[in-house]
Amino acid sequence: MRVLLALALVQAVGYLTLRALAGQSSRLRSLELWSLSFGAGCGILSLGLFYLAYWGIALSPTNTIVLAASLLGGLVVLYLVPRTHRGRTSSDESHAGEILALRHPLSALEWTCLAVVGLCIVIVFADAFSQPLLAFDARAIWAFKAKVLYFEQGIYNEAFLEADRLHAKTRYPQLVPLAETFIASISGGFHEPAIKLLFPCFYVSLILLVNSELRRSFDRRYALLCTSLFASLPVFTIYANGGAASGYADLPLAFYVTALSTRWWRWLQEGSSANLRLALLFTSLTVFTKTEGLALVFIVFLAAALAAWLLYGRTVRSLWPLPVTTLGGLICLAPWFLYQAQLPVVDEDFVKLLTVQNLIGGLARLPYILRSLLKEFFFKPHLWSLLGLSATFLVLRSPGAAVRSRFSILLWIPILYVVVLCAIFMVISWKLEELFPVALTRLGMHTAPLLFLWISFELENSGLILRD
Repeated sequence: MRVLLALALVQAVGYLTLRALAGQSSRLRSLELWSLSFGAGCGILSLGLFYLAYWGIALSPTNTIVLAASLLGGLVVLYLVPRTHRGRTSSDESHAGEILALRHPLSALEWTCLAVVGLCIVIVFADAFSQPLLAFDARAIWAFKAKVLYFEQGIYNEAFLEADRLHAKTRYPQLVPLAETFIASISGGFHEPAIKLLFPCFYVSLILLVNSELRRSFDRRYALLCTSLFASLPVFTIYANGGAASGYADLPLAFYVTALSTRWWRWLQEGSSANLRLALLFTSLTVFTKTEGLALVFIVFLAAALAAWLLYGRTVRSLWPLPVTTLGGLICLAPWFLYQAQLPVVDEDFVKLLTVQNLIGGLARLPYILRSLLKEFFFKPHLWSLLGLSATFLVLRSPGAAVRSRFSILLWIPILYVVVLCAIFMVISWKLEELFPVALTRLGMHTAPLLFLWISFELENSGLILRD
């Protein structure tokens, strides 16, 4: 019961934070708010716990409860006060419109799609409940750090600061361990089945987010059909080395990257200031989730800037919200960057490795890297289904449309990410034959939702699907 209370607190903090940031006149739909709420709540509470630890305040269960209660109380006030002075908001009207839409009877196809989504969710939750954390990284990088945070109640200890004590990605961001610490503090103990519930909840949130993006542009039947195909991707449902029930941080990172990218995309289409504020939040949370998050933030920034200039005809001067918002999200993480600089470097420093000399020296690796990427996305249907083949078919069918369509930003981000990964693989000291079997699929997860959204939009707009 206390675990459910912890999850409810996460959802409530996230929902109220989004409502406060979006404003009363926001165009965000109820489904969109609920899809973003859990991830936003995890991120806000994790940042709050980190700030407490950074300032030397013990992460005791009492202090954790006080933090959650203070955040919740303040957000409730922010939520209620404007509503006492205003009438019905556009968000309320959007919610009423969604309820009205749901009153239309579902077709047999729609019921089938809902059944597929429900079955996938049941499988993932059952997998999470059935066994403890088994995968190495889930224990060594995320859960072990969560145990240190929970039992030692701080970040200034030997486990983090002494290189000889912990050789498990000491400089990795701590959103996931802190979220696990929050669940343990509220639930009354560090129980693996309890903390594993975080990850199926992220999976459900990602499904809702994909559906909300599709539902904005297409009818309910097509949105549900695509959502069921996305939910049933084997890489999320049954992949033990990084899937939705594994305890890895790749699924949360995929959620935050998707949330950030779609906020920028909506800003390009609508010009809404609410999406700017949400983009600032998800910039911070993307970077604070995993090391790859920082690279992804700059990739999303570059893709959004190029799309604004090339596709939407924005002038360079009008793009000032992009760097300002991205910089604001990074400034919110200033305490983390200062603390991170104190941690021992026991892994690769990618910034120092990515030099022209090292890239030239790593050219001999490029053929193997490209072959491995082709094998990953074209010869692993047991993980990716037809995702890679579908994307390739649509690009080759009309390369110009793929590059210049109004939703091509969703394609550019995965492509740019693959380019960055290729560059990193060329300079790291790891043997690629040992690295790729355990890492390549997980890296592909980060932008897979964006690629799936692009395929769904491109397929519907290509005329290949017959309408009634």
